[in-house]
Amino acid sequence: MSYRFSSTDRAAPSRLGQTPWQRSQLPESLGTCFTDSLTFEDGLAVTYSQFNPNVDLVESGSFEGERALTVAIALSGQSSSTGMDGQRYDFIGGHSTVATYGNLRGERCYPAKQAIRQLRLVAKAPLLQRYGLEYLLEGGVKALSASRLFCGRHGAATQRLANSLVHLHDQVGGLLDIHIAALGLLSEQIRPLAPAPTSVEDRVRSKDQDLMLRARDILISQFDRQLTVGYLCAALSTNEFKLKQGFRQVFGTSPYRMLTDIRMAKARELLESGMYVSTVAYKVGFQHLSSFSSAFEKYYGCTPKSLRHAK
Repeated sequence: MSYRFSSTDRAAPSRLGQTPWQRSQLPESLGTCFTDSLTFEDGLAVTYSQFNPNVDLVESGSFEGERALTVAIALSGQSSSTGMDGQRYDFIGGHSTVATYGNLRGERCYPAKQAIRQLRLVAKAPLLQRYGLEYLLEGGVKALSASRLFCGRHGAATQRLANSLVHLHDQVGGLLDIHIAALGLLSEQIRPLAPAPTSVEDRVRSKDQDLMLRARDILISQFDRQLTVGYLCAALSTNEFKLKQGFRQVFGTSPYRMLTDIRMAKARELLESGMYVSTVAYKVGFQHLSSFSSAFEKYYGCTPKSLRHAK
């Protein structure tokens, strides 16, 4: 016999310890059933859910809002959802589903005695527009419950990125690291959905974009090192003009500005955790404490020392 529940049966979301996640869970009598959520200001939301119910669960619910792109990564177990229009989605371990949603009503089923774990990313229109991905929402009727873009077994790259995101969840990873990991997973899942190039010019532009993405990956992964434009050019076998022009076209900024954004975001996170200013300066790539303090104050309008004391 199934147990039916709705959002009112879930406990009100509360912060999960000292982490940035918000947890919502069902009564313990039903088993281990919780969902942890994290929403970023740029329009990206991440949820990690873990259900191991004692009985079959059926969740009834509805969603009404602006159309958004949803990526569901089934890590283990099997569940399903069925909309009021009859559309059924099966979430099977090792498979991913990419869809767009507007207004949605239906049911989600969780079989008993299964360890069901899922990651879900929700990207709203402003985020997709920022990265030139608004075409993913085109053609969908707002009243339509869902429009499926992809459903199938995911590859090793997706699994690796998903595992990394789960690890950050379990090990209380920083907001910047979680954000980067979530964007990486989103990028990996929607890359096959990009429209095919239609001309030589488009192919060249696509090749240049890949080069810029590789440059961004270097900045993200090596921000604690003494990075220069010359180093990026050598690592990517390109020239300074092409690199700077590509950054302006793809990201709307410069390599130096992006590196500064990454470093300052990480520095603020470390300072708020209570780390000493001198240690933070070293960890985000500054050789001299005075240079770090000046850069931080210019970026945020306050000294790193005052921020650390305030926290």
